[in-house]
Amino acid sequence: MKPAVKTIVTVTTTAAVTFAATSVLYAVGGGSFAGSAQDETERKLGTVESYLKNNYLYDDYNENELGDAAVKAYVEALDEPYTHYYTKDEFESYMSGIEESYVGIGVVISADEEAGKIVVIAPTEGSPAYNAGIKPGDYITAVDGTAYSGDQMNECVSAIKNGKAGTTVKVTIERDGQSMDIDVIREEIVDESVESEMLDNNIGYVRISGFNSATSDSQESTFTEFRDQTDALKANGMQKLIIDLRDNPGGVLDVACDIADYLLPEGIITYTETRSGEREEYRSDTSELDMPIAVLINGNSASASEVLVGALKDYGKAIVVGEKSYGKGIVQAVYPFYDGSGMSMTIAKYYSPNGVCIHGVGIEPDETVSLPAEYAGMYASEVPRENDTQLNKAIELLG
Repeated sequence: MKPAVKTIVTVTTTAAVTFAATSVLYAVGGGSFAGSAQDETERKLGTVESYLKNNYLYDDYNENELGDAAVKAYVEALDEPYTHYYTKDEFESYMSGIEESYVGIGVVISADEEAGKIVVIAPTEGSPAYNAGIKPGDYITAVDGTAYSGDQMNECVSAIKNGKAGTTVKVTIERDGQSMDIDVIREEIVDESVESEMLDNNIGYVRISGFNSATSDSQESTFTEFRDQTDALKANGMQKLIIDLRDNPGGVLDVACDIADYLLPEGIITYTETRSGEREEYRSDTSELDMPIAVLINGNSASASEVLVGALKDYGKAIVVGEKSYGKGIVQAVYPFYDGSGMSMTIAKYYSPNGVCIHGVGIEPDETVSLPAEYAGMYASEVPRENDTQLNKAIELLG
């Protein structure tokens, strides 16, 4: 199933504070600028460096920090929300977000290009951000008094995660036009991303809150959780399955594809295409889960969630219930550099098996069902079961 190159989709503050399908391609950076414009840039930087060394009045500057700032400004001038340069500390924070644990507040964010602000996609359920009352749709405008705009997402993430477990970070949010400060205590965030239970009529229910990879000292990931819990439901007599992806902002592409592989027959799960037309396919094997399936989605179902939903829908493997998904269908490659810094760069779009790119569009459910108005703005998991119109519709459709 896996392609030759390891990829990761993590939209997130990275796992904890970013958002957007981020397919991560590992490569060792190096090389130099090429071409006349790049040569001119190198010459200018060299001249500036010479002027500073020979003529600048003050000598209390750090050349490494200046270099980082120059590269960051160069990349950020692209003004594209998912292409960034990371300093060493920022890159460590970024990469920690794709694993099962990290120190932070547990909130997934994205750049709202239209508003020019950083928007919360979803706090991790049970996380410090969740318990402090931060909600999907909130704008994060400042951290510890320092303001951040939509093109400063990585700096915002680093500020939020820049502290040990037990320390407090003040997050300024904007909600319905009102600004408020929320003090959140950082914790070691361990993402147990799958919950399951048996409903009436032998219907298994599995909720996936994110797609996380295994840490360096553990083999457990969202896929292993999903596989083990689904196998346990089958052993207990499950005959039909509901997969709840509501408020799931995405995560690691390989993990989502592993789950798709468990569910689907042999064939393409998703594929990516670069601007030059280079195509990379992710495929499932011949084994599949042979039972009726329903999938729940909403406007906060994004990225890797949409990869899974798109594949299930295209194969006719599941009926999709709820509301249109977020619409994140571009891929970032992540390049670590020799000094511990790195960059992410948008390199491709990804497509469903039928060739549909949902970026900026989202996935329409087969059965559009809204939650009751009194639960607007709440997480689907907080809605009482008897009032969860989306879940109850899925149960009805499975019969």
